[in-house]
Amino acid sequence: MQKDPDARFKTALQAVGILGLMGMFAMIFHKGFADISLLWQQHAGGDFWIALARYFFRNLAG
Repeated sequence: MQKDPDARFKTALQAVGILGLMGMFAMIFHKGFADISLLWQQHAGGDFWIALARYFFRNLAG
């Protein structure tokens, strides 16, 4: 059984789209992990949680 070329093209585009989304999510999580690790190194103890809250509120808009 052979699919028509349009269906194969759509399937290929979906695969490329899924890979692109996975790449974007990986970059976002990597940046978040790196930023939180840097905050962890710069602020000790209870100051970390305050700095983390400030970081999140400052970055809500983008």
